[in-house]
Amino acid sequence: MIFGIICVGYYFAICCYIRKWDSKFPRIWLALGVVSFLLGWRWERLPEVVTAGLEMAGLIVLLIFAAVELLILSGMKEDKCAGEAEYIIVLGAKVDGYHLTDALKQRLDKALLYLRTHDKTKVIVSGGQGPEEYVTEAQAMAEYLIRCGVEPSRILKEEKSTTTRENLIFSGRIMREDPDTECMARTGIVTNNFHIYRAVCIAKQVGYQNVIALAAPTAPIMFVNYMTREFFGVLKMWAERKKTKVD
Repeated sequence: MIFGIICVGYYFAICCYIRKWDSKFPRIWLALGVVSFLLGWRWERLPEVVTAGLEMAGLIVLLIFAAVELLILSGMKEDKCAGEAEYIIVLGAKVDGYHLTDALKQRLDKALLYLRTHDKTKVIVSGGQGPEEYVTEAQAMAEYLIRCGVEPSRILKEEKSTTTRENLIFSGRIMREDPDTECMARTGIVTNNFHIYRAVCIAKQVGYQNVIALAAPTAPIMFVNYMTREFFGVLKMWAERKKTKVD
C-alpha cells in the first residue's frame, strides 16, 4: 500500500513538472499505484497459492528489470578522450507544438557545447513530425541551434524518422551522401544519459563503426520515469534486432 501511494504521488509530481495530464507513459505510475494499493488492501484475504504465485512472478520481473537497468546504467557515460567527431547526430525527442521539450533542449545544449569546441564538426538533427508537433523535430532543433549561433552550413536535417533506429539509419545515409565525406565517419551520438546504451547498441547494429557517446543530463524528477520507460525500449530493441543497415 505504501508503494502504491508513492507511485500515485510520483505520477502527480511528473504531471506538475511537465504541466500536462495526458502524457501517456507516466500513466503507468498511476496504474501501478492503484493496483499496488488494492493488492495491499486485499492481500491477507487472497488464497495462499495466489499470493505465492504473485510473489514468485514479482521476484522474476524484479530480477529481469534490475539486470536491464544495470546495462542502461553501464552505458550512461560519454567518451571524453575519443578524439574529434566529423559529425554529431542529435536524436530527436518530442516537440510540444513548436516548443522544445526539456529532454530535447538538454540534448541540443549538449550538442552546442561540443560544436563550440570542435569547429569542424557538422551536426545532423534527426527527427520527423509526430502527433501534436507543428513542425518536424529536425526543423525545431535546427532553428534552436541557429538562434544559438551555429552556422546553418554546419547543420544537416533528417526529417523522416520516427524511431531511434530510423534516426540512425537515415542520418547515416545523409552522411554517406555528403560530398565532404567518402565513408562512414567518426560520429558522435547526442542523447540523454538514460538513452545512451540503447542508441549506441542500435548504431552498431545498423553499421556505425566509430561511435562517440555524448550524454546529455536528465531532469532529476524525470529520471526514474525515463529509466523505467527505457527498460521497455531495450526489450523492444532486443526483440527486433532488424538487419536494416545504413547502406
